[in-house]
Amino acid sequence: DLEQRQEFMSIIVVESERLSRLINDILDLAKMEAGTTQWNLADIDPGPVLSEALGATSGLFALAANARLIAEVPPGMAPIRVDRDRFKQVIINLVSNAVKFCDPAMGLVTVKAWQEGGALRFDVIDNGIGIAREDQDRIFERFQQAGNTLTDKPQGTGLGLPICRHILEQFGGEIWVTSDLGKGAVFSVRLPTAEAAAAS
Repeated sequence: DLEQRQEFMSIIVVESERLSRLINDILDLAKMEAGTTQWNLADIDPGPVLSEALGATSGLFALAANARLIAEVPPGMAPIRVDRDRFKQVIINLVSNAVKFCDPAMGLVTVKAWQEGGALRFDVIDNGIGIAREDQDRIFERFQQAGNTLTDKPQGTGLGLPICRHILEQFGGEIWVTSDLGKGAVFSVRLPTAEAAAAS
């Protein structure tokens, strides 16, 4: 009947979009690993890019009716030497993940940025189920996700975090996660300032 056909069509559309994202992520990661990615490095003010990226995720919060965002991004942070679009990609990916895994009843995602010596530091914090200690290194590997992949529906391609790690390493940065089960997760990024990068 019509209702069932519409339901099946919705499933086809969603899964087609997921496969398209998977293909794009595979190609993106393959180019990075092969060293053929083009990087447009420039010294940028991180504050406006963080704000733009958070604005780009506003639709996700609108869809997740019970989720809200708190941003603590101070003005006047030192410039960083990055590819602007790739840096923005990292922020959007981390915030998108946080929305997916925050508490479904009263989701909260907090983004904090600050200067830490000769580095920019920012944290993306969610109030979701957290990540087990044994999964915390594994989730930065290709096609790996937290949880039981045999019983849990995949929440993404399993390539977002490896791509983020590759991008940040290209800029001399690093990414890590701090989490306990049932207490949410904190994804932390540290990038050298443009001045510190030039001196190294």
